[in-house]
Amino acid sequence: MKLIIPIILLLSHINGQSFGQNKLQYRDFDWNFIQTPHFDIYYYGGQQDLAEFAAEVAEEAYEQISIHLRWDLKKRVSIMVYNSHNEFQQTNIVGTYMREGIGGVTELFKNRVVFPFEGNYEQFRHVIHHELVHAIINDMVYGGRMQNVISSRTKIRVPLWSNEGLAEYLSSNWDTKADMIIRDIAVHERMPSIKELNYFMAYKGGQSLWRFIAGKYGREKIGDVFRSMKKTQNAEKGYELALGMNYEELTRQWHKYLKKEYWPDVKDRNSIEDIAERLTDHKKNRNFYNVSPALSPDGSKVAVLSDQNGYFDIHILDAMTGKRIKKLVKGNRTVDFEELKWLQPGISWSPDSKKIVFAAKAGESDVLHVVEVETRKGKKYEIAIEGVYSASWSPNGKDIAFVGQSGKASDIYLFDLKSESYHKVTDDIFSDAYPSWNADGTEIVFVSDRGNNVSGAYDGFMYEHDYGQTDIFSVNIESKIISRITNTEYNESHPVWAKTENSIFYTADYNGVWNLYIHPINPSNNDDIADKPYAVTNVLTGLQQPTLSGDDQTLIFAGYSEIGWDLYSLANPLALKKQTVKPTQFILNYDVDTDGITDLRKHKSSLKKVVETSNDYSNWVFAKGYEHYNAIEKDDVEKNDLATIDSAKVNGRYVSKEYKTRFTLDLVSGNLQVSNVFGTSGMTYFAFSDILGDHQISFGTEMVLTLTNSDYFFQYGYLKNKIDYYFTGFQTANFFQVDYLGSMLGRLRHYGAQGIISQPFSRFQRLDYGLSWHNIEYSILEGSTDMWGNPQYNTLSSTNYSTLLPKVSWVFDNTIFGFTGPIDGFRQNTTLTVNPGLGSNKIKFQTLKADFRKYWRVGRDYTIAARGFLGKSFGQDRQKFFLGGVPYLIAGGGETNGIPDNSNFREVILDTSNGSLIHDIYFTEYAWPLRGARFGERFGNTVSLVNLEIRFPFINYLALGFPLKMIFGNIRGHAFLDVGASWDDAKELSSDIWPERYGEDVTGTYTPFVTTFGLGTKINLGYFLLKIEMAWDKNASGYSKPQWYFSLGPDW
Repeated sequence: MKLIIPIILLLSHINGQSFGQNKLQYRDFDWNFIQTPHFDIYYYGGQQDLAEFAAEVAEEAYEQISIHLRWDLKKRVSIMVYNSHNEFQQTNIVGTYMREGIGGVTELFKNRVVFPFEGNYEQFRHVIHHELVHAIINDMVYGGRMQNVISSRTKIRVPLWSNEGLAEYLSSNWDTKADMIIRDIAVHERMPSIKELNYFMAYKGGQSLWRFIAGKYGREKIGDVFRSMKKTQNAEKGYELALGMNYEELTRQWHKYLKKEYWPDVKDRNSIEDIAERLTDHKKNRNFYNVSPALSPDGSKVAVLSDQNGYFDIHILDAMTGKRIKKLVKGNRTVDFEELKWLQPGISWSPDSKKIVFAAKAGESDVLHVVEVETRKGKKYEIAIEGVYSASWSPNGKDIAFVGQSGKASDIYLFDLKSESYHKVTDDIFSDAYPSWNADGTEIVFVSDRGNNVSGAYDGFMYEHDYGQTDIFSVNIESKIISRITNTEYNESHPVWAKTENSIFYTADYNGVWNLYIHPINPSNNDDIADKPYAVTNVLTGLQQPTLSGDDQTLIFAGYSEIGWDLYSLANPLALKKQTVKPTQFILNYDVDTDGITDLRKHKSSLKKVVETSNDYSNWVFAKGYEHYNAIEKDDVEKNDLATIDSAKVNGRYVSKEYKTRFTLDLVSGNLQVSNVFGTSGMTYFAFSDILGDHQISFGTEMVLTLTNSDYFFQYGYLKNKIDYYFTGFQTANFFQVDYLGSMLGRLRHYGAQGIISQPFSRFQRLDYGLSWHNIEYSILEGSTDMWGNPQYNTLSSTNYSTLLPKVSWVFDNTIFGFTGPIDGFRQNTTLTVNPGLGSNKIKFQTLKADFRKYWRVGRDYTIAARGFLGKSFGQDRQKFFLGGVPYLIAGGGETNGIPDNSNFREVILDTSNGSLIHDIYFTEYAWPLRGARFGERFGNTVSLVNLEIRFPFINYLALGFPLKMIFGNIRGHAFLDVGASWDDAKELSSDIWPERYGEDVTGTYTPFVTTFGLGTKINLGYFLLKIEMAWDKNASGYSKPQWYFSLGPDW
C-alpha cells in the first residue's frame, strides 16, 4: 500500500532553532516581606529600610490615586524592591530584559509591581507612585488579572498615552523637565494628535493631556474617564462620554491650550542656537540623544554619548567643528559594555588628554573603563558595589572620583589607579551625584539631597526627609568635611569647577527653565555661601551637563531643542554676562496648578486615622453626590482581607516575614495552534508560578474521548539560579486519511519527555544541553460501527519507534529589536544532535546545523538583514533536510514551473511499509523561509539557505473605519531574496538529472538550487506578527506569476 502525505515540521520544540538573550541570576536572593494595609512589599539583603520607605510612599500614593480614580483596591498588590538596577535585571517576574531606562514595571498576570532602588530617593518615590497608578488601573479596569484580558471579559485596551500619561501626571503632577519637553514641541514642532500619542511622546504628551483635562474639567474627571471607558469598553467612547468630546475635538482643545500656555514663554528668551554653536545635529542623524559631553583638557576633542545607531556609543568629536573623529566605544553589544549608564552619565578625560574614563555595566557588576583614545586599548576595573556612575578624573591623574550606590545610599568614592583600591569620601544615607574636582585636586563638588544635614548625620527616616530638593555641596578629600555651596528652593545639578578661578558652573531650574549659572566662591569668606550665583543663559527650552576645557576658554553643554539633545559650544564662558530669567507660565501658575496634588500625596491626617475612620476619601475633593460613587463596585467583587496597622507594625517598625514559595494561577487561555500538515487545533493552556517567577509551571490539553487520542503537555522551569532547568512531558496524536473513501485513518501518536539545561555565560552567550526521549506509534485504523450504530475504529496495523536524542547548542545573540523584529546586531545558533542508536529501532545519526543572522541598521529606519543556514547529517540513518515554504502559513500559494500548485507541499510518495516513514516525518529538519517555493521543494542530507532582506518603514499610522474600526502603527515593509539548495551527493550540484529520491513523476530540468524574491509587509498585532508577502520564483522559462502568502509567527 502506498501513502501520499505532505512532509512538514510537526514539533518545533524538537527541531526548532533557538535564539534570544539571557537573563542571568548572579546572586541568591533571600527574600522577606512586610505588609501594609494594601501592599505586600518584598525585599532582600537586609534592606528593610528600603522596603519601609516603599511602604510609606506606596500607601501615600495609593491615597492620592484612589481619590482621583475613585477606586479602592479589590486585591492586595505585591511590590518587589531590588537593591540596584543590576539586580533588577535578574528578576524572573517578567521575561523582558530590564534594560537601562526601565525604572520599574507592573505586570498583569498577578498585578505585581517591580522596581529597583538606584541611589536616588526622589527617583525611587516617583517610580513607586508611577507604577502604582498602573497597578490600580489594572485592578479597576482589568480586575487585576491578565486572565480577564485573555478570556475577553474585558475588551477595553487602555491607550498607552492614557495609561502612562496618567501615571506621570499623578506621580509628578508637573515639573520643569516635563515643561521643557512640551514647551519645545508647542513652539518648534508639529503637535501630535491624540491618536498619534500612542506612537509618539506617549509619556510626556499623555501627561500634558491629563494636566489639561484636570485643569479644565476638574480632577474628578479623571475617574469619570476611566469609568466611562470601562462602561463602554472603548477608549475613545469613554473619553467622549465623560468629556463630551471625541478625540478630534479633544485634540483641538488641547492644542489651543498648549499655544496659550507656552507662546508667552517665548518672549525675552533665546533659542539655544542663538547663544551657542551647535556641534551635533540629532535631526540630521535621526537620533535623540547626544549627551554627557566631556571636553578634553587641551580643548581639542569632546567625548559624547550618542544613540545614532540605536545603541549608546561613545564618539570622539572635534571640539571646534563637531566633526566626528572616531567611534571609540560600541555599547550594548558586548559583555564589557553591556550598558553605558546614559541616565547617570559621566565621561572624564585624563589630565594629558589621552584617555577617558567612564562607568559601565559589565556582566555581573559595574566597572570603570579607562580607554586610550588613540589606540582604543582599554583596562577594566571591577568595583564590587551595586552601582557605579559618573566618573571624574582628578587633576593629578592618580585618582578617579565616582558615585557608588551600595544598599540604601549613594556616596562619592575615590578610586586609586595605582593600588586599584577605592574608598568612600561621603558616607551617609543621602543621595550624592555628579562629582567634579577643583583645580588643585583637594575638593570635590557634588549634588546632594541632604539639605540642612550637611555633615550627613541624620537619625530619622528618609521618607520624612525632603529628598526632592537638591543643592550643591563640596567635600575635602582629606578631612572629608562637607560644605554647602547653594541653598535655594529650586534644584541645582551638574556642577563643574572652573580651572583658572574659584568659580563653579552648574545648571538650575530657577523660574522654570534649566539654565547655566556661575557661582563665584571666595575662599577667605567663612560663610558657606560666599557670593551670589547668577544666570549666564536665558534659553527657551533647557540645558544640562556643562564641561570645561583646561583653560576655561570653552564650555560645551547638552541642550534640548526640537525633540532631541545636541551638544553646543560657548566661548570664554567666565566672561558671560548676567542674564535675567523671568518665570514661565508654569511657575506663575504653580500654586493653582498643584492645588490638590501635594496635599493628596500626604494628607495631614495620619495613615492610622485614615484607616480607622474611612476608606472613602471622595468627600475631601469632590462635590457632594460622589460619596457613594464606588458603592456598587464594592459589592460586586469581594475584597481580600487587608492587613491592619496593628498587625503590620511593632514599636513603629514593620514586622518582617520570611518568603515561602507558593504557586498561584497566572492565566487560563484557549490557544489556537496552526499546523501546516494537520490544520488548526485548539488547546486549553494553564500557567502557574510563584510570586517571584523562579518556579514556572504550565500545562495544556486538547482532550478528546481518550488519553491516547489527545494532545497534552506539562512543563516545569526552575529559574532561580544562574543555570536554568526545564522539564517537559508531552503527547500529540494526529490523524489523516489513508484511502480516498475516508474509511481508513492513519494515526501518528508521539509521546515522550525532554530535559534542557541552559548555561549562560553572559547576557549574549550560552550553551543549551538537551536530552529527549521519544516514543512514536504509527497506526492504521479502519472505520466501522458498533452495535448501536456509533462510529468506531479498529487498529489494522501498528508500528512503534523509540529513541533517545542528546543535543547541545551554542547560542550568541546581541541583537536589538524594532517594532516587528531584529534591526541591528548578530545572532547565531550552532547545534549538534546525536542519535546514539538507543531505542527500539537503533537509529543512528549525527546532525550539525549552523544558523547565522546579521542585521545592519542604516540610519534610523532602515535595516539590511542577511541570514545563512547550513546543515549536514551523518551516519547510517542520516536525517533529511526539507527545503522550501513559509513557516506558520495560514493562507496562500502559487505555481511551480508555470503549473499551478495543487497544495503548498511537494508530494513525496512514501511506502507505508518503509521503516523510514516515521524517521522522515519526526526526525526531518526544515530549512525555511523560501518564499515562492512549496514545502519540501528540495530535500537531502545537506542543505544551504541564504535569505536577504531590506527592511523599511511602510505605513507609520493606519486607521480603518467601518466596518473594521482598527488602528495599526509602524507597519514595516521589506524586499527579499531567498536562495537555497539541498542535496545528498555533491555531484548533484552540477547535474541536471533528477535524483531517484524525487520519484518518477517529475518534469523539467533538475537543479538543486531554488531562487525566489519578492516584497512583503509585517504588521505587529500585539499577540503575534502578521506577514503578508508576494513572491516570484525563478524557473527554466523565466519567472513565475506573483504568489501570495499570509503567515504568522516571529520574524527571522
